[in-house]
Amino acid sequence: MQALSSVFETPVETLAASGAQCLVIGSGTAGVTAAIELAARGLRVAIVEAGPFVMAEHIGSGPFAAQHAMVPRIHDLVRKRTLWTDTAHADAARAGTMEPNNNAWEAVGGRTLFWGGCTPRFLDSDFADWPCDAAAFRPWYARAEALISASGGDQQGQDVPHFIDDTGPLIRKLGDHGIAATYPPLGIDTRAVRNGRMSRGFDSSIARLLRCPQFGRMADGAQLTLTAECAVLDLQMQDGAVRGVRVRDRRSGAMHDIAAQEVILAGGAVQSTRLALAAGLDRVDPLVGRYVGDHLFVQAVLKMPEALNRQAVYAFIPPLPERPFHVQMQGMFGDVWYSPLDATMWLDGQPDGDTLLYYCFGISHATRESRVALTGGAGDPLREYVVIADRTPEDLATLEAMEAFTHRVGAALSARVARVERHPAGAALHEFGGLRMGRDAAASVTDPFGAFHRIAHLTCVDSAIWPSQGSANSYLTITATALRNAEALAARLGFGAVLS
Repeated sequence: MQALSSVFETPVETLAASGAQCLVIGSGTAGVTAAIELAARGLRVAIVEAGPFVMAEHIGSGPFAAQHAMVPRIHDLVRKRTLWTDTAHADAARAGTMEPNNNAWEAVGGRTLFWGGCTPRFLDSDFADWPCDAAAFRPWYARAEALISASGGDQQGQDVPHFIDDTGPLIRKLGDHGIAATYPPLGIDTRAVRNGRMSRGFDSSIARLLRCPQFGRMADGAQLTLTAECAVLDLQMQDGAVRGVRVRDRRSGAMHDIAAQEVILAGGAVQSTRLALAAGLDRVDPLVGRYVGDHLFVQAVLKMPEALNRQAVYAFIPPLPERPFHVQMQGMFGDVWYSPLDATMWLDGQPDGDTLLYYCFGISHATRESRVALTGGAGDPLREYVVIADRTPEDLATLEAMEAFTHRVGAALSARVARVERHPAGAALHEFGGLRMGRDAAASVTDPFGAFHRIAHLTCVDSAIWPSQGSANSYLTITATALRNAEALAARLGFGAVLS
């Protein structure tokens, strides 16, 4: 029996024989968003993905959402253990004597199969060191929100999603204690049934790809194609330009060279950076691999004095320019603790629950010394890596403020902070940097639209190009970045108006 993917996947041999006009590496929200935008403008696009096809939509939109014991095993099908450390332990990490402490996912759809659904925008002040200001980025936010069928949140002017409409009393109580809270902006389609079709639920890139009218098999003449279980090992370079990629078919082990007019990095901040390093681009630009970071992450459990008899509470405390972190609180539950393997399953609360899960994400400050470092041998085509990221004094001060604010929120709700924990770097899974963008080629790797300053025909469309990030979850801003950079690439290729 053939797998479902056989009806839409293009074999790597077919792709290698024909090549691609635009070759996108990665099928998460950055890769699929960019690929669909490029195909819609008339370009011939191929996506290559290292992982397998496991699901056609987000896990929270299907029957697995209620399978709390089964979901971690689904993660384990496509989860890879990784290592983040600090400078003091960098030598041990490179030597392979440290145990992995973080996760990465390799699957068609990437982490869009499992993400938590919260989609706040960055504050205007978060763009202070970006080569575009908040006003210039705002139209891309609007397009991204429409693309993922976002709902809720004050900034989108939409109705509160019905499944969290019990949150009002919690928001009012926080307001009575001087803490402004609101309903969260969510990347979840909550519209009613239309034309016999149910709401799309959680956004996921694979669901968007499968709905795209240009998508199909190359053998059937499709303009946009997907080749899975195809690991990109190297970028093929000639005369300062990328001419294609070398890949390994993970099913057969065979190696293939795929020619491409343009190559687009979209594997996520760490993986896009790792591939650039494996291709030796740090010899061309010493900033490649530098200024890598992740959100500061404080997690807690708040125990209410009694059960609220509300099964779906979700409150959002936005950041402020003077408070560089935000809070998400979900409930009501029994005794439970956040796990990255169950991050999207907590919208079904318990009638007698008295527990709020509390997540606080803050801005970190990546230095030049925060970096991705390869650990494999020089001849190893699948170079392993470690992320080396130190907490700055400013980071440590923010973490102190985040913990103090946790107790303030607990007091405002008359709740006991039953447990609070600072997570290490990498645990938030909101990575950025490694291929930072800027207008000055001496101080950046790519231009403001992700095109490499020193390498022709190579563009990045994910958070690797961000010089910094706000406290907001990354998903919406990654999607908006991919839209913006794809439109700019199309314009450079003569398929649209030139952006400035």
